[in-house]
Amino acid sequence: MRPDHGPHNHNPWVSLPNRWIHIDLPGYRDHPEHATYSAFSFDELPSIPIELDDRCEWLLINATPLSYGLRRYERGLQPGTVSDLAAEARVKLPAVFERFMTLPELQERVRSCTDCYLDPGERIVETIGAIPGSLVHFLSDSQSCAHWYLHILPNGDSAVLESMDLYCYEVKNSDWMENPACRLEKIDITTQDFSYCATSFSEFLYRFWIENEIWFATYEKTHRPLTALELLYVRHYESLKQKT
Repeated sequence: MRPDHGPHNHNPWVSLPNRWIHIDLPGYRDHPEHATYSAFSFDELPSIPIELDDRCEWLLINATPLSYGLRRYERGLQPGTVSDLAAEARVKLPAVFERFMTLPELQERVRSCTDCYLDPGERIVETIGAIPGSLVHFLSDSQSCAHWYLHILPNGDSAVLESMDLYCYEVKNSDWMENPACRLEKIDITTQDFSYCATSFSEFLYRFWIENEIWFATYEKTHRPLTALELLYVRHYESLKQKT
């Protein structure tokens, strides 16, 4: 794998399936088969050409405020409550993650063509076994077919994981009792259906943001020209096609 993407030898998440799970990019990166999300290789992800700072200044500079976006919350759970959950669990959140989850002016600059929404869950789940740490839910697909988590190690290192199962809700929450994962007080992520999909929250946010913007620009009836950053992203996939 390239040194700037994917796991390294010291990376504890290397034992998990390593794949970027997301939407297609029409005409540039297609789904292998009809699906909402597909698993794409870490090795084939484009490089990120800008600095991703902890204050998300890159997002303020490059993204446009929207009348909609990830500010749509479900079940009355405000993303900012993740700070309270972390304090209760004595977990230190990465600065960039906490900033994004607590500032609507950042959230409104990111949209989702599959209507994903921010969701901090109701608790932070302890992970045990080979990869101990804390599991923090932050994003769900609108039809609950994919969920994204920040996994934080005891030393503070973190990465983004994805699962089809929903964790981090209270056992008493009757709305989710049909999902057994909700009832687990502690989990071993190496024995559950988790994928390692981003080396950091900043990397996840950049790819999630730009891929959705490319999708909207190319799929909607009112096409717009791709921006310089978007062109860099899709040209990477064009070059991959030329090599095959």
